[in-house]
Amino acid sequence: MKLGLFSLSSDKQSRQLVKALNAASPGSTIFFDLSLDDPERSAMDASRLEWNGVDLTTLDAAFLHGFSYLDPVIPSGDLDLDWSVWREDYIALQMKYTYLYSLFSELERRGVKVINSPQMHLRAFMKPLLLEQLRAAGLNIAATITTNGIDAAKAFCAKAPKVVWRPCTGRASYQLFLDKQREALISTKKPPVLLAELKEGPLVRGYFYDGKPVLFLERYVPDNKYEETLEQFFEVPCADLREQVALAAHTLGFPWLQMLFIPVDGKAFIYDVDTDPLWESLPTNWQHQLTALLAAKLLGQDAGYEAPLTVASGPDCVKQRPTIFLRRMLQILFEFEQSKYS
Repeated sequence: MKLGLFSLSSDKQSRQLVKALNAASPGSTIFFDLSLDDPERSAMDASRLEWNGVDLTTLDAAFLHGFSYLDPVIPSGDLDLDWSVWREDYIALQMKYTYLYSLFSELERRGVKVINSPQMHLRAFMKPLLLEQLRAAGLNIAATITTNGIDAAKAFCAKAPKVVWRPCTGRASYQLFLDKQREALISTKKPPVLLAELKEGPLVRGYFYDGKPVLFLERYVPDNKYEETLEQFFEVPCADLREQVALAAHTLGFPWLQMLFIPVDGKAFIYDVDTDPLWESLPTNWQHQLTALLAAKLLGQDAGYEAPLTVASGPDCVKQRPTIFLRRMLQILFEFEQSKYS
């Protein structure tokens, strides 16, 4: 198995994945810097796709990380900007992007499996469309609306006990949509936002490769009582939801993805799909496990990992994000400052 991993050289997640791949199968993976800066060289013509002297068509698979969809529409310029420099920089970026988009699309057309291909990123760029495709396939999607109209937003909120919002594209967390958010976000002078009914239940991150579950992690919110904790993540079986979420992953057809869903009464309500997951924010233990599982999948060494039907519990299973700061430290500082004026 010969793999090419394309990412920025500064990306820690990609470096860890390359290390895991070459540890599992020495010499299997070549790293390519997506920045295309010196000394990176590339060429594409009718007979070759070459990068630093490597014929890319000899790869069995190419894994792209960090090559997100770039909206090619030229934005309106700021009057204070130097237009000659602004246009030069933007055109240079656009030329590099359109070349890479063409290169990876052609690589896929010539028979190399491209994971997280440009076409996948283009589909993932349109979050409302993804959710509607899943809804049309009979999967569970909470009530949603994408709007910049105040009347439509108020009518939607009147029907749902709790509402959350997020931008229509990109990576973003859902946030509560209250009166303050409605006043700040909803306007015909601003872009539409995606509103969704919030279901009551735990938030689960599911990771899938070729439509099959790899890992399910449930998130517990931070707690500032007694001993400080940050977000905690537990592996969960999701035994009654496997078929539903696997069908959703298969329906979308993304080779590698993360899905956010909330289980409610035996149904998985899907809120978001990410075709190029980031896991650097996870606790170190889960980062290593997910990296190892993905490496095995890419190398074809794992016939089909399934999250365990029963998961152990107890202190050893609690994994939280590492940090050098605790909110309790800040709270003590605030209390100290407040005491000076009491």
